[in-house]
Amino acid sequence: MQGLSKAVARASARVDLDDTDRAILALLAADARMSQRQIAKQIGMSAPSVGERIAKLERSGVIKAYSITVDWAAVGLPILVYLPVTIAPGTDLEELLMQLRAVPELEQLSVVTGGYDLVARFRVSDYNHLQKILLDRLYPIRGLQRFETLLSLGEVPVEDLWTRTFGVPADPES
Repeated sequence: MQGLSKAVARASARVDLDDTDRAILALLAADARMSQRQIAKQIGMSAPSVGERIAKLERSGVIKAYSITVDWAAVGLPILVYLPVTIAPGTDLEELLMQLRAVPELEQLSVVTGGYDLVARFRVSDYNHLQKILLDRLYPIRGLQRFETLLSLGEVPVEDLWTRTFGVPADPES
């Protein structure tokens, strides 16, 4: 769909990482709260050198943020819902995206290839909550030509992307 390219975040330039950078990233991926001193001890560097490396990784955009992983079931939103969306021709995309982003339960919005234009991912508490989002928030959005509702039955564990990409476990104990 034309015009969606303006809404998509641009990919960063590739950054060359050496073994030390990868080791630091692996430790931070396992525990983002690990101190520079702890990292330095594990990889055999000084804490100031580790700090410089981390600052370089932040400046280059390799490290974008430090975050937590939420157990969504524990906070009352156990159901993961995917909505592949087709946008009607001539739709005001900025308005449509603004309305989708205004739905508090929206977790992710991706522009995709294939038979759909977008895939929206929501977290909901139960069937009634999903029904309310669909009927009250999504159906009224002009330009949503078609969408499907796909309920996740659960996630299948896979080896983490970090290990598959770099061969270094994100969890140094594994």
